[in-house]
Amino acid sequence: MWNDLSFRLEPNQIHCLIGESGSGKTTLAYSLFGILPEGWKCSYEEWSVLGNSLPAMAERIKKQGNARSIFLVPQNPNLAFHPYRKLGEQLQDFFRYTLGETFDKTKVLGLWAEMGIKTDKNILNRLPDSFSGGEKQRICVSLAILANPKILVLDEPTTGLDAATEKWVLHQIKRMAGATGCAVFFITHDLRIVESLASEITIMKEGSIVETISIKERKFEPRSEYGKALEKARRMFV
Repeated sequence: MWNDLSFRLEPNQIHCLIGESGSGKTTLAYSLFGILPEGWKCSYEEWSVLGNSLPAMAERIKKQGNARSIFLVPQNPNLAFHPYRKLGEQLQDFFRYTLGETFDKTKVLGLWAEMGIKTDKNILNRLPDSFSGGEKQRICVSLAILANPKILVLDEPTTGLDAATEKWVLHQIKRMAGATGCAVFFITHDLRIVESLASEITIMKEGSIVETISIKERKFEPRSEYGKALEKARRMFV
């Protein structure tokens, strides 16, 4: 259950949402796309996305997709792929129906090489389950880079990535926010990433927003007792 949620995403900024597992972070991310758990009802008529009411935007996404406006990188990358269709076929559909472009194999494989995905002549003929979880996560992030949306929602996007790939992905997210005007909504539990990435941080607990703070000089300095407890716990493991 949520209680009176309110936050704002700004162009050129990275807004991080943090909180313990079960606090409602992922559910909030999916609600921006009109996806709610069975039996849930959400009164969000006052929420707006790119000048549209959230219900209207969610309905538009369901009918035709809207990746150029708002794009989700899910925590579970398996949700992004049809398990029984070749990856190349799905990418062709992504380019044709989502981006409105002709599939550019060279562009895709070049991007994957930068991300440390091993490519060979058969990679596009493989089924999604033949890739590791980390590889599928990187492919999802690559689709976000190709879509270049106005709003990018990322749910724990660095899960399963090695240190070098994580660094590359975070650099690309910063680049998108800075160079293209993208508003980034980054969900994570990793406060180390938050300090290096965020413009603003919203702390969530049990379906409620505890506080929203601005990051100054790359320091996470919460005011709430819950935020301070999170920071204390992090420092115990540094």
